[in-house]
Amino acid sequence: MRERTKETIKDGFGSLISNAAALRGAKNGPLWLTIIMFVLAVLLPIIPLLVTSLRTNGSSFLNTYSYGLERYVTSIAIDLKNNKLAEFSISEDHLLTVKENGAEIDFTNYGSKQPYATYKNESTNQYDFIVYLSDATTVSGKKAFNNFVKADNYELGSVTVSTATENIYHPSYMILFKNGIYVAICTSNGTKVIQESFSGDFKTIAATPAGENALDKLLVVNDKDGNAVAQSLYSSDYINGVYKNFKKFLNKTYDTLKVQNTWSTIGIYAGIFFGLNIVMGFLMWVLTRGKNNPNNYFTPWLTMKVQARLGVAPGIITAIAGIFLSNMVPVIYIMTIGLRVMWISMKELRPMQA
Repeated sequence: MRERTKETIKDGFGSLISNAAALRGAKNGPLWLTIIMFVLAVLLPIIPLLVTSLRTNGSSFLNTYSYGLERYVTSIAIDLKNNKLAEFSISEDHLLTVKENGAEIDFTNYGSKQPYATYKNESTNQYDFIVYLSDATTVSGKKAFNNFVKADNYELGSVTVSTATENIYHPSYMILFKNGIYVAICTSNGTKVIQESFSGDFKTIAATPAGENALDKLLVVNDKDGNAVAQSLYSSDYINGVYKNFKKFLNKTYDTLKVQNTWSTIGIYAGIFFGLNIVMGFLMWVLTRGKNNPNNYFTPWLTMKVQARLGVAPGIITAIAGIFLSNMVPVIYIMTIGLRVMWISMKELRPMQA
């Protein structure tokens, strides 16, 4: 192995822990390696954020607790299919169609004041869950409809809409839009939304074959051996099976937004971390100004190359720590990269003492 190659490898790996190696590599090392190290310094801290984004599903808001949603969904779905003879289907255009007794329902006949289906708790005489239909298809339209729904509170112990500010409650609810779905879980005796889903769509859901009812997919439950579980609201196996089907559906409705959010996360944080490294490189150049500083010949280009090599170690630390503290990734990266720059500024880049 040539001596030049040995030095390149030594300074490359040495830059992880040695400021002197980072300086030597920036001055004498190959530019291609410096560029690779800069890319790693920007991308490594993004890995935990990327993993978190990919692990997020449409049903992630239900990971900790179901808030009784499994029973509400099962009861309402059974009632719609068996009593109202409802048929749900997704068209080739990925739009939702609802029929009752073979006649298509006009979504405009329903709204925030006219629920489509409800789950009433007989012991409290209150709504625990409400299903709404809306023909809104735009983001602004959906937000406006959701705000209307949130504004409707009910009088405690009844199903009467109330304009009061006390002794009221707001049931959990689901909004079925023509092109999407939204679910919100509320406190039992209050108006605060404590859990909410993403505003999903039906773009990745295959069209329902002619003559089939999408409700069947929700209500058909099989055990681990593939045997059908009898439909019953008194069977925990059946209720949990329907709930599992419902969460799969929510996950599917999140697919489009998941891709968008993932790319958005990568782009935003890549830009932030790129800019942070540029600022730190420029800061080192500023710190080397002064007639008593032996490094006052440093150019901004050189300090940028130094920063490219210094940033890899903070990137690795952030990537590892971010596995356990994904919400703290930006803070961890800023702190570690700041400490690294401060360290080299106090040691290798400090002015000569008089």
